[in-house]
Amino acid sequence: MFSTKEAILKAAVDLFRRKGYMNTSMDDIAEEVGLTKGGLYHHIEKKEDLLTAIHDEVLDAFFSRVRLAIKDETDPIGKLGNWVQAHVSIIKEYQAHSKVFFTELDNIPEDKLRGVLKRRDLAMNMLREILVSGIAAGQFKKDIDPTIVSLLIFGMINWLYMWYNPKGPVSSDKIVEDINKLLRAGIAISGGERTGKEPATLTEGSALAEPVGRRM
Repeated sequence: MFSTKEAILKAAVDLFRRKGYMNTSMDDIAEEVGLTKGGLYHHIEKKEDLLTAIHDEVLDAFFSRVRLAIKDETDPIGKLGNWVQAHVSIIKEYQAHSKVFFTELDNIPEDKLRGVLKRRDLAMNMLREILVSGIAAGQFKKDIDPTIVSLLIFGMINWLYMWYNPKGPVSSDKIVEDINKLLRAGIAISGGERTGKEPATLTEGSALAEPVGRRM
């Protein structure tokens, strides 16, 4: 059972996703949740507060899940595989939020936008640090640019909101598996390249937007 505030946020996500932020009025939101406009303003002051709340909800879930996924893993390859799994699961669970998250950023008020961009940059830097540590450990190729690869990973996973169908024939586990295969082939150093070491592999099945500020 949703609280009134949760119901309002849920309605805002659905309306912003279908109609766009600019084309959704407070009257639309009030009607969606069965409130008068005055009743709606009892719970929320401005429409822009809902947009900020949607971004915060996605980022809170992202950081909580990703940090939990990587905190006990010391191996960079294992961390990257766990990251992929956690990141995919967030886009899957928050697919409707994700469209709003990625397409309505410019409508967040400037004073709130700085905080949102800072958190987006933090997410990208967390992934970049995994790649840097993997290069230092001899598990990832030295000729990759950690920043570029981080952006590519974010872009690849974030774009799932556009095409992933949870009722379709492709499972999220299969998507995680194929992303990990792609990363193994592209950035992990093979056994032959790592003298005296076993081939590096991302954990099979172990699994928020273009990152770096507005690009996330």
